[in-house]
Amino acid sequence: MPRSRIFSQPFAGSNTILIAMLSLKQPVLYFSVLLMTVFVFLTALGGGLFGQTGFWQTQWQHQAFANLCHQIPERSFWVGGQPMAVCSRCFGIYTGFLTGWLMLPLWTVVNFNITMSYKKIFFLLIGINIIDVLGNLLGIWQNTLASRFILGFPVGFATAELFSGSFFKKIKQKESYYGGITKSGT
Repeated sequence: MPRSRIFSQPFAGSNTILIAMLSLKQPVLYFSVLLMTVFVFLTALGGGLFGQTGFWQTQWQHQAFANLCHQIPERSFWVGGQPMAVCSRCFGIYTGFLTGWLMLPLWTVVNFNITMSYKKIFFLLIGINIIDVLGNLLGIWQNTLASRFILGFPVGFATAELFSGSFFKKIKQKESYYGGITKSGT
């Protein structure tokens, strides 16, 4: 069975994670950002997660995001009978960033054949979100909570990926062909 062309090497499980973590350039900063990202993610879930029953706009979670998100309840997921502190698109961005940040160690070990720079991918994703917002605003289409989340997720993920070179050394590996034909024909 042929290997996927996306990966240039096999995934070795926990050994791969260990190798990646050993290649970490700034461990204190990486784990500090990870803790802050988890805090932001949990805060974005809003007061319903913490069992708060007061009016949602006065809760500290909503106040924390008041200048970052429109917080329209109809455009937010609900947790525990309360709207989340951010809209579904912003929640997708925060979820994508957390997921991307957790996966940063893997990017040092698993090589993807990506021809576009991560900055270009990031700006392409921002452009797609702008088009979605404009299309919804102009009445061309109506998006849903799920579609907003799905469009926000890759923006957050790509944002985390932009930091990969800052925190991890790329692990150099021997070129492997995994059953492919080499120059010598074997």
